[in-house]
Amino acid sequence: MAPYAHLAVYKVCFGLDWPESDILTGLDAAVADGADVISISIGEENMPFFEDSIAIASFAAIQKGIFVSCATGNSGPFNGTATNIAPWVLTIGVGTTDRKIKATKKLGNNKEFDGESLFQPKGSPTSTLLPLVYDGSNE
Repeated sequence: MAPYAHLAVYKVCFGLDWPESDILTGLDAAVADGADVISISIGEENMPFFEDSIAIASFAAIQKGIFVSCATGNSGPFNGTATNIAPWVLTIGVGTTDRKIKATKKLGNNKEFDGESLFQPKGSPTSTLLPLVYDGSNE
């Protein structure tokens, strides 16, 4: 993990609607307070990066060496509905499709660890691509 990381929590949303200035104030405070990681769980509608306050503030944070991750909102299942997709931010999302892609990592000392990965090298037993199926529900 990160034993010397400075993590702080800032509440910037109150009620159902909040001004963008509150979001920017919270991000600016995290930068000023010396945070090493900023994790944002707020999603707005898609807009060009130059109009997106989270994209702008997160760009300023990464320029100071701060790691920024954002939860993606999704009003899908339609193209272009994911939010917080600036290329300088690690965007985290989840899905409801029950699919695991197993991967085993073998270390130099022959120890093996199971995990998941989308990377499947050519010739591996699991390299055959299977179609993704949308189950039709919006739950």
